[in-house]
This record gives sequence, C-alpha cells and structure tokens, in this order.
Amino acid sequence: MSDKGKGIYEEVKSKVNKLKEEGGLEREYWDFWKLGCLIKTKVHDSRTIYYDTSREFVERYNEQLIAIREEVVENLDYYVERCINVMRKANNFKVYYAKTNEEAQNIFMDELGDNKVIYKSKSNEVKDIGITDILEKKNITIKETDLGDILVQLFDYKLPSWQIGPGAHFSIDDIVARIKEVHGVEPEPTPNSIVDYYRRTYRKELLNDVKVSLTSANAISAEEGTIVLGENEGNISLLTRATDKHIVVCGIQKIVPTILDAVLVAKIQSRINNVPFNYISLISGPSSTSDIRGINVLGMYGAKEVVVILVDDWRIKALKEDLIYKDYLKCIGCRSCNFVCTAARAFGNIFASKYGWGATAILTDYIHNGIEAITKDGLFFCTNCENCYHWCPVSINLGEILKSIKKEATKAGLCPPPLRDYQQKILKEKNPFK
Repeated sequence: MSDKGKGIYEEVKSKVNKLKEEGGLEREYWDFWKLGCLIKTKVHDSRTIYYDTSREFVERYNEQLIAIREEVVENLDYYVERCINVMRKANNFKVYYAKTNEEAQNIFMDELGDNKVIYKSKSNEVKDIGITDILEKKNITIKETDLGDILVQLFDYKLPSWQIGPGAHFSIDDIVARIKEVHGVEPEPTPNSIVDYYRRTYRKELLNDVKVSLTSANAISAEEGTIVLGENEGNISLLTRATDKHIVVCGIQKIVPTILDAVLVAKIQSRINNVPFNYISLISGPSSTSDIRGINVLGMYGAKEVVVILVDDWRIKALKEDLIYKDYLKCIGCRSCNFVCTAARAFGNIFASKYGWGATAILTDYIHNGIEAITKDGLFFCTNCENCYHWCPVSINLGEILKSIKKEATKAGLCPPPLRDYQQKILKEKNPFK
C-alpha cells in the first residue's frame, strides 16, 4: 500500500469512528437513515394511495423506460442537436451547449449579469455542474426555495444528506429552536406550524422579488423542446412564472425522445420515492400573448426569458470511449438506490462526496476528481451486493461500476490493508480464513 493510500485509509477510519459518537452529526444521520429505510420499505410494499404499489408501477414501465434511456444514450448527438434546434426555432428559448462544466459556469455567470441574488429549486445537477461553487465563490446570495434546502441553510449543515429530502433528518424541536435563534420567532412544534411560518414569510418574496431563477429539469423532450419539472411544494411553479429570467442548467442525458417519455420519467421518479409530484410543469417557452392584433409578444405575466444551458462535460466522452461509467448516462436521478444500498445503511452519510450521498454521488466525484477522491468517499464500503442493480428503474449496476473502480484503486496502492491482506491469503494460501 502506498503512503498516500495509508493516509486515505486513516482518514476514512476516522470518519467511521464518528459513527460511534453518541450525539454526533454523523451518528444522528445514521440512526435517522436506518429508521427511514425501514419505514420506506413498508410503504413500498403497501397500497396506500394508488391501486398498485410503487414497485408494481415501476416494474410495469421498466422495459419501456430502459428502452427510452438506451435509445437516447446510443444516439445522444442526434437527440442533443434535435432538441437544441426545436428549442431555438420553435420555442424562443436562448440555448447554450456547454462542452465543459467550466464553460457552463461562465455562461451562467454572464446570464446572471449584475444580479447579486438568485432563487433556486432543489437540484443535484446544479451542484454536479459546479454552479453552486461558482455562486459561492462570487459571493452571490443563493436563495433556496425547497423547504429541505431551506432547512439545510438554516442549520448551516455541511454534511451530505439525501438529495431528495435534504432536511428530513432534522427533528421538529430542533427546527423550531433554530428558527427562534435565527429569526426571533417561535412556531408551534408541529410540521403544519413550521410550514405555515415559511408560507407567511417567504412566499411573498417569491411572488414579488424574483428577478432571476435557477432550476434543472427532470427531463427534456427532444421532439417538442419542452422542459418537464416535477414538484410537490409549488416553489418551482413560482420560480418559473414569477421571474424575469428563468435559467435551466442540466446535463444532456436529461433529454428523452418525446414529451410522453419525459412525463413517464417524472412519474417514475415520483412513484419510486413515494414523493408525490402535485405539480408537473411543461415549459415550452417564455410567457407570451398574441392578443394584440395577433402579434406574438414575449413576456406577459410569466418569465420574460428562458435560458437553457445544456452541459456535456464527461457525457459524450463516456459514451464514445466506452468508459466504465457509461451506463450512468441512463440514470434518471431518482436517488432511490440509497434505500437498498448496503453501504448507505451501514455507514450513513460518510458514504458520500461533495456532490451528495450514496453511490451515485461518489461516482460523480470519481468522474470529476479521480481515484483518490472516490477512495476517500468510501469506495471500499461498497459490498457489490447489487441491490442497486435489482432496484434501479433503468437497471444500472452501480456495484459492477464501483467494482471496476476498486481494481483501479488497488493498482494505485489505495486498497485498505485488511482487504489487501485478505487478497494475499487467497492468492498465496488459496484460503482467506487461515
């Protein structure tokens, strides 16, 4: 094992030891997630709202969804070009195609202009593409609008959390105490009172003060050039209407052939997580009216301008060079693989990276920052149980991908000593238990 490998091993060990510390943030999250997984498992197995379970719904459309994703991945250049042309010519979008994350960040800052405040929805893509980092670097005020992200900001919580419910682990009493500490107001210790507080205080701002808003997309239809956004809170509906400029940033893998395919993706994301999309927005351009002598004028009550930044970065390269993480292009971003992940259950949010928590987040770190980064994230926590593969609605085998990366890490001298010793016993003695 290399000296660098030994240092990384000790760093990871110190993270694991934090799980043993009662009252520590890592331990609190670990306890929360184990309980959350048990509850989610029961919900998935019961018919609560619909006539079928979430798994039955996903399995009914599994083959269709896989076919959609494979069609796009195998013909990605074609669908990107087609989507951009329709968006520009038919939908009055301003569209950019960024070849790298850095290019996307520069385009975004140019579009932001002199604005010092931006309102954003929850978005893993924005973090992946580095927009959050550049906003913080430029001292731009980020106004989160998803309640989970609002709570993360309220607590100044720096550890990774579940991307779909980033604030779900905070207790009601702690939220009330923190609101009192920060805002000088003490809501009743109930979810309804906390939600009512933000509705009364923050909703007015969202309706009146948003100049520039930022979202990603659940999916984008190439045929119609339509952006599909799903939500339950209503914040995205406000951000995309009550604003002068709506900026959409996402990877090109979000493109699907048709609008029906895009809505199916959104419904799968909703059902597999049992998080209802009370609103699904289909955005095909900025607001407009033709009520004055039939002349089309942009910018009526909704957004005056919609800017779309489609980002390649690693995606076309992964496809054309047949890289080990090529199948990751099929991911629809539901993040539900964390429910069944052995490593996520065993190690909580120390199986994570700066991009979030779980196998998809540490794989993203590998793509952007390499083998040492992913080893620090807990690469070797993965047991290759393939629960993720059997659960995934598009059958991505994250365990197999991480196994290939482990081989690379081992060659680089980054394999943890216990696993290296285990390996040597097998190679030399043909028996790992002697």
